[in-house]
Amino acid sequence: MQNVKLAENSFSIIIPTYNESENMQDILSRIKSALPQDQYDFEILMVDDNSSDKTADIAENALGNCGRVIRRKAVRSLSLSVLDGINQSSNDLVVVMDADGSHPPELIPEMIKAINQGHDLIVASRYVAHAGSSGFPLSRKLVSRFACFIGNLVCPIRDNTSGFFCIKKESLNGVILTPRGFKIGLEVFAKAKYQSYKEIPYIFVNRIKGKSKLGIGAIFDYLVQVLRLLGDRK
Repeated sequence: MQNVKLAENSFSIIIPTYNESENMQDILSRIKSALPQDQYDFEILMVDDNSSDKTADIAENALGNCGRVIRRKAVRSLSLSVLDGINQSSNDLVVVMDADGSHPPELIPEMIKAINQGHDLIVASRYVAHAGSSGFPLSRKLVSRFACFIGNLVCPIRDNTSGFFCIKKESLNGVILTPRGFKIGLEVFAKAKYQSYKEIPYIFVNRIKGKSKLGIGAIFDYLVQVLRLLGDRK
């Protein structure tokens, strides 16, 4: 895909981190390669959740003039880290993604292009044509599909558990977000005031380095989140 010069939009890339020191150099290198600074106007906000492995220090050294690190000292929460990043971002358009390599930054130009075509929300999706996941056991895939099935009770997006998305901040004006656990995407997709959205396909790849933070507690938080969002719709 050919990169295009951004004529109207600058954007901020929000990356929540917790003990991702092994992935910092790689993900930032990929972002810089995918988004040449002579073609794209962006900042990277690495929002670190008080990592114990010097993730924040490594990120600061690797970012250069591309952005900054926000060091959180409050209760650890991926969702709240994302909200802190959005609130402190300098642009009216934000991209949210993970640091572990499962979200390919090479997809960002396509997301920005779709925004410039008139959409308010772009979701990188595993559950549309030509999409999928790699490196996960069948049990994990089934859990993910079931979670999305439940999430469809509160929003129409197929991959409503996606943590890789791009949104105009004006869609969040006046919206009270009270996310629980990891799934900030579901909270945004269910509550934001977007007029048009698009899901674009990608292959979700299991992390190679570091440890996943997904556990039984995250699953419980997700179920509670869906129930709360259902209650908000009444």
